[in-house]
Amino acid sequence: MSELVLAWSTGKDSTASGILAKLHNIKIDKIVTAMPDPFKEELILKEKFEDFMGMEVSIVEGPKFEDFFFRQKKRGKWVGQIYGWPFTISPTCARIMKWEPMAKAVNQDTVFILGIAKGEARKVFSPNRSLLLEYGLTEEDARNLCIEYGLLNPLYERYRRTGCVRCPKQGIDAIRKMKIYEPEKFKWCEEHDKESFVTFKPGISFTDYCVKHGI
Repeated sequence: MSELVLAWSTGKDSTASGILAKLHNIKIDKIVTAMPDPFKEELILKEKFEDFMGMEVSIVEGPKFEDFFFRQKKRGKWVGQIYGWPFTISPTCARIMKWEPMAKAVNQDTVFILGIAKGEARKVFSPNRSLLLEYGLTEEDARNLCIEYGLLNPLYERYRRTGCVRCPKQGIDAIRKMKIYEPEKFKWCEEHDKESFVTFKPGISFTDYCVKHGI
């Protein structure tokens, strides 16, 4: 028999999906998430979400940000060199660091509940489900539902994007806030910046980027 698993990203759509399951007595067998570089607020939200759902959220084992991008190359011309900062044009991070670990952590016949809302271009492929689509909720509806139950990710009020704390796709305002709210990760970026052959932003290192913007 298939397991029904909520793929929880900590975002509004997947959180609202969990709320809908709870409200409509849809039995979820497991909640899984991958957190390669979590914000502190996400770990607090995880505890609140677990209390609401009445079940544990399993953090699946997968590559962590620093271990994946700053690992040494094992073969080829540049053996021993660090891979370094991810390219900002690369779309593969979420697949490698989140979706693949979650897929490996469940059974082959698992049915995922995905946070895809009404009006999105993304598709839900069978046998997976989207409760947001089934109950006709848009992204704004999902946000409002999270607010109603006190489960909206607080990062929405602080950052323009979530994802990984140290992602080069984060804007300058997010980096300023990283220094304030995640000082140990900001320090890590400073300490490891010179190890990377790839610059943090195109053509500029993390250190120089911060100096340029007065951080």
